[in-house]
Amino acid sequence: MKVFSLLAACAVLSAVLAFSDRFTHEKPLFAPDQQFVTEAAEGGMLEVKLGELASQKGVSQEVKTFGKTMVTDHTKVNEELKALAQKKQISVPATLSARKQQKYDSLAAVSGEQFDMLYMNMMIASHEQTIGLFQTESNKGEDPELKKWADSKIPALKHHLEMAKKLFKASPGATRH
Repeated sequence: MKVFSLLAACAVLSAVLAFSDRFTHEKPLFAPDQQFVTEAAEGGMLEVKLGELASQKGVSQEVKTFGKTMVTDHTKVNEELKALAQKKQISVPATLSARKQQKYDSLAAVSGEQFDMLYMNMMIASHEQTIGLFQTESNKGEDPELKKWADSKIPALKHHLEMAKKLFKASPGATRH
């Protein structure tokens, strides 16, 4: 009985040490980069899903076209991010977080001009947030390759933001500033 208890204790101790060793060596090295990859991947997936929705439900042709552009551009970026993350052995989420799914669901529930306005407003907020995320990785990330990749995407994200702002201002019912 004592031998069995001793063996069980050794097995538990080995598992604890292996588990803690994994996190003490890998987690600090990749924690900021892992967070960036997760947030960028979720944001990219949401952009694609919202773009698909806009290309179907949008009222104005400009909104439909913008949605298609988001699908094309963000699908390409998402694939690049997946490949880079895989190379770095960083996991990429396969589905939207509950918070991002809620954003999608709230947009899917509206239609007409209200849809166009809400979609363009979401695109402005989303791209402002994403630019900040990519700038933070570019400036403070740990992995040089991820930093360089994030930096290379900022001009396109800024271009998307400007396009979204112009479309929002042009949409019927938009509050003009």
